Amino acid sequence: MAGIYIHIPFCVEKCSYCNFFSSTDFSLQEDFINALFHEMDLRQAYLDGQCAGTLYIGGGTPSVLSPVVIEKIISHAKKVFGLKAGAEITLEANPNNLDKEYIRQLADTSVNRLSIGIQSFFDDNLKVLGRIHTGKQAETSLELTYRYGFSNISVDLMYGYPSLTGDQWRKNLEKVKTVNHLSCYSLSLEPHSKLYKQVENKVYDLPQEDEIISQYQVLSGFAKKNHFIHYETSNFCKPGRFSKHNSAYWQDEAYIGLGPSAHSFNHFQRQWNIAGIPDYIRQMKLINTVQQWETQGKGSLFEQERLTSVMRINEYIMTSLRTIWGCDLQYIKTRFGESFYFGLKEKINKINFMWYNLEDDKLILSKTGSLLADAIASDLFFEE
Repeated sequence: MAGIYIHIPFCVEKCSYCNFFSSTDFSLQEDFINALFHEMDLRQAYLDGQCAGTLYIGGGTPSVLSPVVIEKIISHAKKVFGLKAGAEITLEANPNNLDKEYIRQLADTSVNRLSIGIQSFFDDNLKVLGRIHTGKQAETSLELTYRYGFSNISVDLMYGYPSLTGDQWRKNLEKVKTVNHLSCYSLSLEPHSKLYKQVENKVYDLPQEDEIISQYQVLSGFAKKNHFIHYETSNFCKPGRFSKHNSAYWQDEAYIGLGPSAHSFNHFQRQWNIAGIPDYIRQMKLINTVQQWETQGKGSLFEQERLTSVMRINEYIMTSLRTIWGCDLQYIKTRFGESFYFGLKEKINKINFMWYNLEDDKLILSKTGSLLADAIASDLFFEE
């Protein structure tokens, strides 16, 4: 099931921990939308005729766009690539944008799933993270989304950062026990981010490792008690409410990424667009045909990496082991060949048997093994 990702590169203010590409300059918004539509038209063949099953509008902060503009983006993507009936259409949104009128208008669009970046319901935490919404806005946004008929709601929460207490973490979780999807991430301190510099300058102290482990254990206990399925390292959902879009990433499906800094994958190559709005707009105006995109665009609009079988299989091993579905050895045999299939079986035999279960050719990590997923995947990697 192919997917479409659209990157909206605008934010009112950059969060202190964020290292994703975005801009606070909204003056080029209209030109950006026109360039985005043009990119869609030029890249119609990228998915090789597959009708997409998911559309994910991320960023940045996509909810800075009006619902009218969001619907225009969705409509153009449908026209160019096609979307299956009942396709999952997700919009990332920040609570400060989700007031009553915005959500009322959004309910009239094709968006059927919201991913709300709350992170915390406590104002002191939000200040540390550089978030511009308040705890009250976070609570109100959830209430309004339910009131206006959104039933498929995901919430982002963060733990393992300065100022977050154990009591606050438990209360944050309690406030989202009625949503059907949670993405919960431990802080990753990114170089060049504002928070990285603040920690470096001793403005904030990072929590100790045992505090972070405790917060993770609280999260696991909360998920079990409230019937969330822990289906990927950082993702939890109620039965049947998996993120179809992200699950496709983890299960080696093709996807196209549109907009500045967006990544694409079609099994044979990885491609990523330049990370600059003015350059993206300017270069898109110079490209008028598919042939020009493939020749003039390379280097000026995007970069490509040809993927070897080893690169592809290693990535599949790494991402699949982070999920409850695990690594499908029969898929490896079919997609990559018998030599990789038998080679992986040999590697598995050298791994501590307490870390995994292997049944019906599905390699699934145990509870203990899942805590070591990246290290185990590394031990299973093939060399060129």
